[in-house]
Amino acid sequence: MTPGSTALLDRLDAGSAAWWTDVARVGTPLMGEGTAGLVALTFLWRGDAACAAVYLDVYSHTPHPARGPTALERLSGTDVWMWRTRLPADWRGSYVFVPTGPDDTSAPDAGSGALRAWWIRLLGTRASADPFNHGRAYRGAGATPLSPLLLPRAPVHPAWRAGLPGAVETTPYRWRSSLLDDQYDVWLLRAGTVTPDAPLVVLLDGRCWAEELPIAGALGRCTADGLLAPAVYVLIDAGPPARRGRDLPCSAPFWQAVVAELLPRVHVLQPFTQEPARTIVVGQSYGGLAAVYAALAHPQRFGRALAQSGSFWWPDPARTQGAGWLGEQVAQGLGSGHILDFDLEVGIHETDMTGVNRDMARALARAGHRVRYRRYRGGHDPLCWRDGLLRGLLRLCATIDYQENA
Repeated sequence: MTPGSTALLDRLDAGSAAWWTDVARVGTPLMGEGTAGLVALTFLWRGDAACAAVYLDVYSHTPHPARGPTALERLSGTDVWMWRTRLPADWRGSYVFVPTGPDDTSAPDAGSGALRAWWIRLLGTRASADPFNHGRAYRGAGATPLSPLLLPRAPVHPAWRAGLPGAVETTPYRWRSSLLDDQYDVWLLRAGTVTPDAPLVVLLDGRCWAEELPIAGALGRCTADGLLAPAVYVLIDAGPPARRGRDLPCSAPFWQAVVAELLPRVHVLQPFTQEPARTIVVGQSYGGLAAVYAALAHPQRFGRALAQSGSFWWPDPARTQGAGWLGEQVAQGLGSGHILDFDLEVGIHETDMTGVNRDMARALARAGHRVRYRRYRGGHDPLCWRDGLLRGLLRLCATIDYQENA
């Protein structure tokens, strides 16, 4: 993806084999000159004869597909499907294509429950990363294949760009929970030379951070540079969407199993602190909701929580204001008797999420907890969360290991 690549669209041979070869060389989406801090972008899909329609979800930019999917247009007489837009030059985020065939049903009416179910079904069978994007594709929550979109001014934490990794030892572990009657993939990371009283960080949606957008190298570099103290990281995989939807939204059984089963077993493999003030739980979206709930429900184990784009609307997806069910529990005394440390952030492009995150931060502050709330330039997206994850850990771990021990 290079500036001026939209010139390909002016060629008379659009859709030819030679044209697609040049598209593959340049990379997509095609990028043109923009104005007022915006970049012109053209998303392309090469459809075969059976292609009936092509949908596109640019996270936090296109309308949510449950309100009506965004469709590409076909260039007449060719196999070229395209969609054009403009985005800020500092945009960072992910997108996914969903091509359909003649046997796929058409989209139901916008706003209906049937439309949401139709889209979820299509994601499970038709979703595709962009084959012409030069960036590394990865899978997000629900195993949806995603392509990265980082425009020229997109901020990227230097730890993700650095060349040589720091020292991080990674141990995969299979957790068989008798309390939950289920099995979970877990990754144990040791960043730097850890001691038996090293800080503990529990990170949800572990597969994303262990394999899809691996965080070990960035943690190692920050640790080697002295920005993070040596620590133990436990990454817990959420599993398929149904289980994620069961375990992460304020599930008392899940967190009882984590505290009573998983952490004691991991402690045998690698000792870590038992102090809640030196223990952090981290999550995004449903995981952000879960992280705050975990600290409130188990303040004797988790003294700090980092919640990114927390789904504090739960259990009502239409809620855009108020702190939701969890905020009501805080008002009724959940977590009382402890002063906990919360770090909440939400993207400026997450228009439906801003109110509930702001109101959750206010509810926590009214209850006497230490709260940091910020809005970042970005959306509901792992490419934004990975930078915020490092920033949040740098702040929370610095408080633990530098300020408190000064």
